[in-house]
Amino acid sequence: MVNVSAKVAIVTGGSVGKELARGFLEAGANVAFIYRNPARGALLTEWFADFPDSFLPLQADLVDPEQAKQSVSATTDRFGGVDFLLNSLGGWLGGKRLHEHTNADLQKMLSIDLVPTFNIMAAVLPVMAEQKFGRVVNFISTQVFTSGGGNSVYTASKAALLALTRAAAEEYKSSGISVNALAPSTIDTESNRKAMPAADFGKWVKPGELVDAALFLCGSENSLNDTILKFPGR
Repeated sequence: MVNVSAKVAIVTGGSVGKELARGFLEAGANVAFIYRNPARGALLTEWFADFPDSFLPLQADLVDPEQAKQSVSATTDRFGGVDFLLNSLGGWLGGKRLHEHTNADLQKMLSIDLVPTFNIMAAVLPVMAEQKFGRVVNFISTQVFTSGGGNSVYTASKAALLALTRAAAEEYKSSGISVNALAPSTIDTESNRKAMPAADFGKWVKPGELVDAALFLCGSENSLNDTILKFPGR
């Protein structure tokens, strides 16, 4: 395993992103955490008060490519480069058949999953290519590999993200960059518990499992590429 200590990670996402940030910080990495809601800034500073020199909170809406570029520039200015990009951002919209969804539903899912991931990858990959080293880990879903029933716009968005991941893996492998994905089923987060209070939480994927997998993919000496790790739950 490659030692991630003193390496630089950009992390996106909400609850899972917070767990990823802590996992990489505890492993010795420097972490820039990109969040969208301005109200979260003070909370993030409080949550990661133990890492004042290695944690950088950055407020940005990654739907805007310029804000994505600014976030990467702020990271390189502070830490000198970017070694890892961990994209756990996303959301869910479903429970309907395809014809019951609107075009706005589809556009919303693409703006949550695909567009911001594309923009931050487009901003980070040139930095990694210049370094001749980089690891990108995107989060998709096990729904991509099942029927996706009741999840048409969600599955379409995540499937597009899988295609983006696989294309980038091929395009950047000669630059020392690997691009992989984690495909969890329902993740055991506070928001999911509130949304589905009657569910069996014991069957859900634990955030710690995903943190360990991301550390493995980023620290792999074999430069695993175009690898999809599935977490179907229990």
